[in-house]
Amino acid sequence: MGILLQITTEVNNTLPVLWQRIAIALLIGLLIGVERERKKKSGEGYFAGIRTFPLISLLGFFAALLSSFGTIAVYIAVFFAFGLLVSVSYYFSAKKGGMGGTNEITLLLVFILGSLVYWNLILLAAAVSVIVVSFLTLKSEFRSFAGRIEQEDIFATIKFAVLTIIVLPLLPDQAFGPFNVLNPRKIWYMVILIAGISFVGYVLFKMIGAKRGIQILSILGGLASSTALTLSFTNQSKHLDKYVRNLAAGIILASTIMFPRILIIIFVLNKELAGALLIPVCIFTAIGIIVSLFLWRNSRTSKMEEVQISNPFRIMIALKFGLLFAVILFVSSAAEHYLGNRGVYITSIFAGFADLDAIALTITDLLGKTITVNVAAISILIAFTANSIVKAGIAFTLGSKELRKYTSLGFSVIIGVLLIYLLIIVL
Repeated sequence: MGILLQITTEVNNTLPVLWQRIAIALLIGLLIGVERERKKKSGEGYFAGIRTFPLISLLGFFAALLSSFGTIAVYIAVFFAFGLLVSVSYYFSAKKGGMGGTNEITLLLVFILGSLVYWNLILLAAAVSVIVVSFLTLKSEFRSFAGRIEQEDIFATIKFAVLTIIVLPLLPDQAFGPFNVLNPRKIWYMVILIAGISFVGYVLFKMIGAKRGIQILSILGGLASSTALTLSFTNQSKHLDKYVRNLAAGIILASTIMFPRILIIIFVLNKELAGALLIPVCIFTAIGIIVSLFLWRNSRTSKMEEVQISNPFRIMIALKFGLLFAVILFVSSAAEHYLGNRGVYITSIFAGFADLDAIALTITDLLGKTITVNVAAISILIAFTANSIVKAGIAFTLGSKELRKYTSLGFSVIIGVLLIYLLIIVL
């Protein structure tokens, strides 16, 4: 509570600032209110609708404002009074058979969001409001996801969480090995980071992808595992002759998604390196999207077969990635020690063939220790090129004749642009 009071006393309560924040609080309430009103069934009575939610946000805002003139007890009293009103509403709703509680929890959240706006935590309030609206809007998708999720997925996620909670504190937080680069706890942190990002793509893929067509399927598949999607589409090309052009476009698009995906991972770990890669990643992503759109031109649509993507929280997948990351980290350090920057570049080529996430994490870890930002950026671009060659090779060797033609065209453009950019920055 003391923190809230401190934040409150630091707020600049000039009238222009207050009016600006009042408008923001109203907009947040209106955003959530519109979604709630849209979901309201005809003739159904709700405690709050499109007009009430902005007012509740405003109530939270003024409760925080009043508490700034005295004590936080004022805010607590208003919040509990409002909570009592919501509880009464839930009681009567439950008597009529409405046992959900989503609307009531949303009401309390909107009150708090209005308070956060007054406390100048505007970005936090806006981010939470977007999350709330997303959860409310994607109700059917979440139910669909729950229906498609397998018991094995649940067990895998639980085991991963338990292993992380129990094992992570026990892992030594110090470097080992000849080159002093293998830190067990840091390696597992990297496993958690990659698995977490992949899991977001996996969940979205399960929720949305299967029924939204190849375009969305390719984007979400690229977030979860572009290699798995490439393999699946390549196999399907042998008996879906009419839709080979779609499949080729989907493979190109999924492979293109890896560029911004890796950039996000690098941004989390090292903003300087992410800044150095921003322009080339935007160029490569734009090229890939243009190529995929060209292939989609005049193509047909089709309901695709199921694409199998594994839950990234499976223990064996996580352990294999952790081992791969450790090996690449050790080899990269050894290569840099004996061969200099050239050794890092060579490692990036071979590591890019295997796993782009692992080499991206390795290069980021080496940055500042043994290599410069420029060397790190070049190494990542080399890995991009190697990984694109692998995807092109999968499509060419395992796909149908038509798929080879279209994917060879698409990947030739992307790989060509990558090589030209590398030559420009190296020379």
